[in-house]
Amino acid sequence: MASTITTTASLLPSATGQLSTQPPITQIIPILRATFSLLRTFLSQASRIVIALASPLLIFVPLISRLLAPVILVFHIILDATVYTPYTIISNVAAALYPLYMFCGVACIFGAVLGIFGRSLVTL
Repeated sequence: MASTITTTASLLPSATGQLSTQPPITQIIPILRATFSLLRTFLSQASRIVIALASPLLIFVPLISRLLAPVILVFHIILDATVYTPYTIISNVAAALYPLYMFCGVACIFGAVLGIFGRSLVTL
């Protein structure tokens, strides 16, 4: 019973009324450090277990890839026809028309600036 009273008394603030001057974040840092250390250890052990359990399944990878080869080939052809070819055509056309685009853009900007400047001169 006496030890319980002593520990309870030590948890109370001192007679001067001052608490510790350390910020509360310094009390959290050791807890976070221990938690991350435990998490890192768990993840490293879990990855070893997963690799040990999955390595016999690697025998079936060539078999599965050969069975899925026709499906993968069809998806590749469809993707090539619907995505890659149109993208290549559009990017080549855009690259070919870039000088014309820049010429027209600069001409429009220069015309707008010249028109605004001419109007401001006329209104003087």
